[in-house]
Amino acid sequence: MQRTELHVRKRDLRRNPRALRREGQLPGTYYGAGGPTVAVEVGTLEFTRQGLGSSGAHLIRFSSEDPSLEGGVALVRELQINPLSRVPMHVDFLRVDVTKPVETEVALSYVGKAKGLIEGGIVQPLRRVLEVRALPDKLPNVIEVDVSDLGIHDSIHVAELKLAEGVEAVYSENFTLVTVVPPAVEAAPTPAEGVPAEGAPAEGAPAKEEKPEA
Repeated sequence: MQRTELHVRKRDLRRNPRALRREGQLPGTYYGAGGPTVAVEVGTLEFTRQGLGSSGAHLIRFSSEDPSLEGGVALVRELQINPLSRVPMHVDFLRVDVTKPVETEVALSYVGKAKGLIEGGIVQPLRRVLEVRALPDKLPNVIEVDVSDLGIHDSIHVAELKLAEGVEAVYSENFTLVTVVPPAVEAAPTPAEGVPAEGAPAEGAPAKEEKPEA
């Protein structure tokens, strides 16, 4: 995994986070790996331009005028986003010791054309990210899952996933990552209750009189 460099400053806790956000700064916290918890701020525009708001693992190296932050390595542990504007509101950075394995989520990418598509099936991903354990430098940017061999009703479970050397999936049950479901069959419409079928008299209505033969 390539490292992304991000300029970080120590945050003045006397300042209101809303005021920081109005100035284009993203308030955050830097913690973990036995180190102190530090309030930080980063440029919101720089953060989003680096793609750090997307899902998955992003290994970050800090640049800072503050010696306690300069050269620090971190992962985005949690990101709060405004549900309306989709602008980041707060970020938690997890401090990383590059000599020790870490657990984090990595985005899944489903590749290939499933055999079940030819039969009208639909590829249905059930997971978009996967939690993995690896040394920071071994963390993949994305994990590709090949669905080419999947027919209708076939699926791929986490235990079947082939990961790069040094990368281990973290799970307690063998959950499904992706499956191919059969095509939806549209049922023929049925008359609603109390509504007569076409040509039938409504309940309580007199039957249509037949004309006598001449």
